[in-house]
Amino acid sequence: MSKHNISLKDIARKLGVSIPTVSRALNNKPDIGKETKRKVIELAKALNYEPNQFAINFKNQQSYIIGVIIPKIVHHFFSNVISGIITEAEKSGYSVMLFQSNESYESELKSTQTFKRSMIDGLIISLSDNTHNVDHLKNLQDHKIPVVLIDKVTDMMEASKIVCNDYKGAYDATQHLISLGKRNIAHITGARKPTTTKERYRGYKDALIANGLPVKEGLIKYCDLISEDKGYYEMKNLISQDDRPDGIFCATDPTAIGAINAIKDSGLQIPKDIAVIGFSNWNMAYIIDPPLSSVKQPDYEMGEKASALIIEEIQNIRNEQPITFKTHVMETSLIIRESTVGKKDLNSRDVLNYKIIE
Repeated sequence: MSKHNISLKDIARKLGVSIPTVSRALNNKPDIGKETKRKVIELAKALNYEPNQFAINFKNQQSYIIGVIIPKIVHHFFSNVISGIITEAEKSGYSVMLFQSNESYESELKSTQTFKRSMIDGLIISLSDNTHNVDHLKNLQDHKIPVVLIDKVTDMMEASKIVCNDYKGAYDATQHLISLGKRNIAHITGARKPTTTKERYRGYKDALIANGLPVKEGLIKYCDLISEDKGYYEMKNLISQDDRPDGIFCATDPTAIGAINAIKDSGLQIPKDIAVIGFSNWNMAYIIDPPLSSVKQPDYEMGEKASALIIEEIQNIRNEQPITFKTHVMETSLIIRESTVGKKDLNSRDVLNYKIIE
């Protein structure tokens, strides 16, 4: 008999006792005689009996699994977020089940329904760009499954949230370009709906206004699909305008890398003719020529914080304690490289030709 097929019923039959008796003996209950308990334990060891953890979790209404839904798995920011979530979850004995929405509301909805059937204890989610309502998440909360929102969040529901300071990161990036003497600064950003897009645009706009510079709608480009190709395409359009920008803040690094390639293909110099700064500090930012200045997000730490928060809420529900929703805003740092400051102007002491302004 395979050890994976051994059940309480098998042990009970061999010893001529009831299944509840075997269960109480293995769980060290005080109402079982010492001799019976000894025989049950010895036989269980001899047969390599392993408890059915799924059955135990079902009985206790706890799976020790945290669900995670993110827009893209192959994404520098989200891959680090996931690492932080998993590391923190494992410290408390939780496993992580991961789904990707691929920026689709329908996929996000389907994943949520699967998680509900799988009896997850809690959900961490970064909303897709196309999420238009959150009834599926509210439904989880109604069934005492806590939800923590991370990065792309919403005001359509009450829940704890982990976000980075997109506004300040964008403001600092735009201010950096202005400090270099750039006065006609463009902005390539993502889809209009996500909070990240809105906050980065707001930071860009407010930095211009604070410095007495106009906000020109013709210099603002929205991309429903964030990619190098879209960054390249929109940068080419900007270069062809009579009002050509001398600096550009891209709300993501992929679009910034596309913009760099478009500028170089147009025979212009970076940063002399057009300075470029991105957002997220992808690994590719080090490799592109010239190296890309970018806003660094505390991605790993955001994952850790989200995991700790969801576990706290799970435990509060188990202990029938109230949940207090919290919002954690985590700060960004500005990483300066050659796409905004020429190599000769960078401090020679800075490793890999970059420095951090916090």
